[in-house]
Amino acid sequence: MDEKVFKINEGGLMDMKQAAAYLAIKVSTLYQFCMRREIPVVKIGRLNRFRRQDLDAFINSNVTEKA
Repeated sequence: MDEKVFKINEGGLMDMKQAAAYLAIKVSTLYQFCMRREIPVVKIGRLNRFRRQDLDAFINSNVTEKA
């Protein structure tokens, strides 16, 4: 049963806590990114959910090269 849960979460949507952990930031920081529309959000009613590919794109768009 644990395998099914892992597979669903792997391809599914993440909540605020999961997305913040994935990005290694605080939930409050993720909330600020959402309020400034800097990160794509899937709205389900009042809930914010995040797709893994959107989080990966956000990470890649914020990569800087060494000076």
